[in-house]
Amino acid sequence: MMKSKNALLGLGLALLGIEAGAHDLSVSSAWSLSPPPSSSNGAVYLVVENSGPKADMLMGAEADVARKIELHATSHEDGQMKMHHHHSFEVPADGSLELAPGALHIMLMGLVEPLEAGQSFDLKLMFMHAGEMSVEVEVLESPPSG
Repeated sequence: MMKSKNALLGLGLALLGIEAGAHDLSVSSAWSLSPPPSSSNGAVYLVVENSGPKADMLMGAEADVARKIELHATSHEDGQMKMHHHHSFEVPADGSLELAPGALHIMLMGLVEPLEAGQSFDLKLMFMHAGEMSVEVEVLESPPSG
């Protein structure tokens, strides 16, 4: 019986270690711009910090403000800016992932109602290892300075 108790204790500690990995990630500076009235799309920008020893992957996001949400990257091709859908973004071990205008971002497609400066909305981020994290996204009139 002692062996099975030790096995259960070991399993419990292993599970605690898996859950602790979620605490290695933190999200800050989540914001979106108030799009022009003619646009039914928006974007979210943020920073994910990983203080842990293992990389993680941002796999997607969900929010009630848009009908569809995708991870996108902007690139310059033949003198034009183009967006490309990505299935995930890596959050490097002991590093960070920055989503910024003209680069990586979370695309909000088919906004349910206009995003207005001064509002905020909840965004659920899904990570491969850390699981789900909810963040509050501030809607701004113009990009933050700095």
